[in-house]
Amino acid sequence: MHLNFQEITLDDAERYVAHWNMCAQRTSDYSFPILWSLGPDFGTKLAYDESTDLYWFHQDKNSLTDLAPVGEWQRGDWPEILNARYGREIEFYLVPEKLAHIWRMELEGVADVEIIDDRGTWEYLYDIRALASLSGNKYMKKRNRVNQFKKNYDYAFEAVTDEILAEIADFQYSWCQVNRCGTTAGLMQENHGIQKILQNWHRIPNLCGGVIRIKGEIAAYTIGELAGDMLIVHYEKASLEYGAAYQVINKEFLAHIVEEHPELKVVNREEDMNDAGLRSAKLSYLPTGFLKECSVKIKFL
Repeated sequence: MHLNFQEITLDDAERYVAHWNMCAQRTSDYSFPILWSLGPDFGTKLAYDESTDLYWFHQDKNSLTDLAPVGEWQRGDWPEILNARYGREIEFYLVPEKLAHIWRMELEGVADVEIIDDRGTWEYLYDIRALASLSGNKYMKKRNRVNQFKKNYDYAFEAVTDEILAEIADFQYSWCQVNRCGTTAGLMQENHGIQKILQNWHRIPNLCGGVIRIKGEIAAYTIGELAGDMLIVHYEKASLEYGAAYQVINKEFLAHIVEEHPELKVVNREEDMNDAGLRSAKLSYLPTGFLKECSVKIKFL
């Protein structure tokens, strides 16, 4: 099965999102804004296979790495598809847990399927209304920090509109200067992705966001994506000049978005990349679950 892998373009957005919505487990790594905006930095390319109605991916930045396919996973013909596409031995990365278990079940007796946990890629899920209100004793410390911020600063929340996209881009540039993005590959890649998204806001489906202003100037912003009853928070940046600005933009944005979209139940705040500080911060918000990803090795018998 020969596939023509190509760069991801904005022209792919509508059909791709429709296929991503078919997946039984929609992780942020496969959301269109992430794949498209970070694609050049990771060498991510996609190919659409009309015969199976699936999108296939690989990354070739350093060496060829195959990612999970996107589309309808509940199908019954995975042994034939995988054997024809890859041959007798295959290794996939960033495989959503539900797809890994589908493969294990369907390939039983015809292939060995090894599933390798990758804790750093697990995406954190939270009750969106709990984080929007920070009510109850379990969130007392965070609520106190937000209340102290309110006392110290006369701030205002503002939803992202066309008029402030350039201003957010300028804030991101300044944030990068202060945090020395140029010395860290991950921050540089992230900055490329953010700037691309801001420059093409209306060509990417389901984006949303907000800013916090203090004395008229942006002090924090967030960029999210609506995905059914789930909100994915892709990016969140705040000036360290103002204590608790990260907690405030998180709470204010979620409070705003649940009013605009009452169907939302869950917020996905993405993975911790095995960073100890980031993991501690994400756990402190008391996740209700995870969208787990793993590596999968398949060897046909």
